[in-house]
Amino acid sequence: MGLASLAPALKPLSGFQTSSPDVELELTAAPGEVNLLPGAATRVWRFTGRVLRGPANSLETNEGSYLGPVIRLRRGQRVRIRFRNRLNEPSIVHWHGLDVPDVADGHPRLAVEGGRDYVYDFEVINRAGTYWYHPHPHMRTGAQVYQGLAGLLLVSDAEEEALGLPSGSGELLCVLQDRRIDARNQFEYAAGGMGMAAMMQTMNGWLGDTVLVNGRPLPVTGVDRRTYRVRILNGSNARIYKLAWSDGTPVTIIGGDGGLLERARTTRTLTLAPGQRADVLLDLSAHAAGSTVELRSLTYPADAAGRVGMMAETSRLPQGAAITLMSMKVSGTVGAHFRLPDRLSAPVPLWAIRTDAPVRRVPLVFRQMNWLLAGRTFEMETAAADETVAAGATQVWELVNEANPMGMAMAHPIHLHGRQFRVLSRSGAETNPLSEGFSDGAPTDTVLVLPGQTVRLQVTFSQYPGLYLYHCHILEHEDMGMMRNFRITGRRLS
Repeated sequence: MGLASLAPALKPLSGFQTSSPDVELELTAAPGEVNLLPGAATRVWRFTGRVLRGPANSLETNEGSYLGPVIRLRRGQRVRIRFRNRLNEPSIVHWHGLDVPDVADGHPRLAVEGGRDYVYDFEVINRAGTYWYHPHPHMRTGAQVYQGLAGLLLVSDAEEEALGLPSGSGELLCVLQDRRIDARNQFEYAAGGMGMAAMMQTMNGWLGDTVLVNGRPLPVTGVDRRTYRVRILNGSNARIYKLAWSDGTPVTIIGGDGGLLERARTTRTLTLAPGQRADVLLDLSAHAAGSTVELRSLTYPADAAGRVGMMAETSRLPQGAAITLMSMKVSGTVGAHFRLPDRLSAPVPLWAIRTDAPVRRVPLVFRQMNWLLAGRTFEMETAAADETVAAGATQVWELVNEANPMGMAMAHPIHLHGRQFRVLSRSGAETNPLSEGFSDGAPTDTVLVLPGQTVRLQVTFSQYPGLYLYHCHILEHEDMGMMRNFRITGRRLS
């Protein structure tokens, strides 16, 4: 009997009856087409969905885009999602950033064949924040995301709603992804293929030569003279963005991967690595009618992100290139102005610094033509002794980005499934130009570790037992094996 046949009978670990979810959705992955550029339609893979039970606004479609529908959930809701794989290869969906039972986390061991279904049941226990979903089959995650399979998942709660943040037309959603588009308007992707060039692209991560925002090249959005909440996801396979507003307005950060900061902070630039999200405010109330504000990625030296090998980059838009991402044209209409409160959220439970937490050292290294975590590559069902933790336990992980004997090192965005964590400290790479834009003050699930840098993070693991993943979110690194399991046991270890 296949996994797809077992899926509807899987016993949920969240403690509620699957016969009565608050929200029930159907999510289908299938080939499709979009009119991306003038001329031929672009063939893509895309998520489509429909609401089977619950609020109609639980799904918002992205008309004219290959991106999947925006899923809107509320903390405390019991959710069932029926995933229908209508691709010609195995797939499974990961709910990036959510704390869910392991059978609902999208582990590649659970991937279902094309034509089969998988049923997810979980309760939303995360605080309000900007999360996302994407496929997670082993060795094909990069290709499937690149072909178009991704979407935003937004969680709300009472604490966030009490702030009265800009919403509706005052909320701008921005998914950043780069693609190579050929003369026939089709996506080009050769990572993981045969030959030295493809191998080097896999080891360095696949870069496109056109950056799309919400699946569209250089969109122009009409905006009013008001305050906007801008939610940004770096959904690219490998590109790191150094974000800034074109008019020099500081970036006002109110939240990160795991929800709101306790207090807002401003910075000149914001560094956003693959998999990371940012929640920012943009006040356009003093801007003149007819003026334009652009979201840009500023230039930085390509070696700030590191590189393997001496072959020339084949993308016309190399890592660190200056890019105009989107434009906002200000109208004469005056809208609502949001007054930023002194405090946005209460301190996060289980986030207090623990001086007694055991420390685990995890070197990030390149050896024998492979990126490795603590000297290991991926094994589907295996977790080592030092990768086994008790439910609810707290540890400090030291992520050490080491150069190999030839001096090769790259920046790695390391993602832990199933739990948000706290960045305690960074050492090394202080002069790296990407260091300026870090925002480490909010709970996060993906942290960028620069070449030569050590990042200490504190994580209190989920109460759900099972097998979870940690990996580099440069998707080509993940696919080539820079990924490991950690196992959460149902009892505390002696």
